[in-house]
Amino acid sequence: MSNEGIYHLMKRIPVVYDSRQVQPGDTFVAIPGYKVDGADFIPQAIERGAKVIVTEKDVKVPQGVELQRVPSARQALAYLAKKYYEHPTSKLTLIGITGTNGKTTTAYLIESILKKAGHKVGLVGTIGARYSKREQRFEDQEVETHMTTPESLELQQLFAQMIEAGVTHVVMEVSSHALALDRVAGCEFDIAIFTNLTHDHLDFHKTREEYLAVKRKLFTMLKPGGIAIINVDDPVSTQLIEAVRGEVITYGISQAKHELRSTKHNEFDTIVSDVLIKEKEMTVKINGLEIRTPLIGMHNVYNIVAAYQCGLCLHIPQATIKKGIESLKNVPGRVDRVECGQPFSVIVDFAHSPDALEKLIETYRPFTKGKIILVFGCPGERDKGKRPIMGEMAARLADHVIVTTDDPHGEDPTLIIKEIERGTLNVERRTQVETIVDRKEAITKALSLAQKGDTVLIAGRGHEQYQDFAGEKVYLDDREVIKTLLKQ
Repeated sequence: MSNEGIYHLMKRIPVVYDSRQVQPGDTFVAIPGYKVDGADFIPQAIERGAKVIVTEKDVKVPQGVELQRVPSARQALAYLAKKYYEHPTSKLTLIGITGTNGKTTTAYLIESILKKAGHKVGLVGTIGARYSKREQRFEDQEVETHMTTPESLELQQLFAQMIEAGVTHVVMEVSSHALALDRVAGCEFDIAIFTNLTHDHLDFHKTREEYLAVKRKLFTMLKPGGIAIINVDDPVSTQLIEAVRGEVITYGISQAKHELRSTKHNEFDTIVSDVLIKEKEMTVKINGLEIRTPLIGMHNVYNIVAAYQCGLCLHIPQATIKKGIESLKNVPGRVDRVECGQPFSVIVDFAHSPDALEKLIETYRPFTKGKIILVFGCPGERDKGKRPIMGEMAARLADHVIVTTDDPHGEDPTLIIKEIERGTLNVERRTQVETIVDRKEAITKALSLAQKGDTVLIAGRGHEQYQDFAGEKVYLDDREVIKTLLKQ
């Protein structure tokens, strides 16, 4: 049976995909995973009282238990969760943001704009999820999540909780993994935003073309009357525009008219001018509207323009959009300045792709009278191809590089570091490159080297608080380590 078919056929009963959580009468969806197969746990689910088994495999079940075979168990889970929680996204204004970089900052900016406009807002993303409660005197409800975009069952449940709390608008980061694995299947988006496409996640998607094809999926999931907001300064924008059935709003920084191979787009309608980037502040004019923000760098100009366009699409006055953008003072782990009275700058940033690392270094080069000291690593069991690329980039753009451990997962940290080092050998410029496996020691060394006028960049982990060593979580917050060392 098709996934849509089972969604319409089955009764509205609780659905689970973890056999340990099965209660009598539940539907158990057996999801095939990368390390374990949910089908192996069907006997346990039945033993715990599951009355319906949804699986991609032909398995035998005892009398009294219903078996439903489907082409995709993940997609079936999404549709069943949507039905159980009574189609929550149809009751929300849902804004999805996809792209390699900029998703989190853009989401925070849009959340801030919506709050200034008086809306009850939910946010789902890399740093976690949160939503406004009915009573304004209370702070937002924080929800811990373990992925940029949660699994479909948890996601639909979260939407239902938000509706119960009075939320009307939700801003969500939509990762390429979430699109590929159908975590957002069945979601209905009012606005879909594309930031950019650069080198990342090729361990999962294999090719850049496959990576782009997955991103395109978001723009086919718009509600009737939905709007796509697309960065036309990115070369792949034309291919995304072609996937949109409805209205396309473009944005960018170039003032030249963009020739787009589509008749469905509007005129290029953002004029960005007077960009002035200082060390701790930036001003930019969008269609004559001056915005002052502590979020610096040209990459943040793009994020701000995307948020501005989203505000306009939601019919929010420009004055309110300006207040919303300017009221956001920082995004955790994104160009996150650590100030403890030291005579040099220290910045923590999530930059974990070649493009993001390059933009981070280039942003701070003009304000650095001394040296740029960079600490970074690459995660294990992830895109191995970017390791030497980032090594070359670091050695070429920074003055002193310390290569260290990120999240090794199941890989040997020293082998990851060697692959990064291989890229540094391609640089003729005599940049000092050293390796320190222990990340805390690497940060300590970087701070001990720093002198007045230097900039220390700690890249790759941003807001993250734990390192993963073969499944063992070890607490390490870069920002906390830096503050402790500077105070000492």
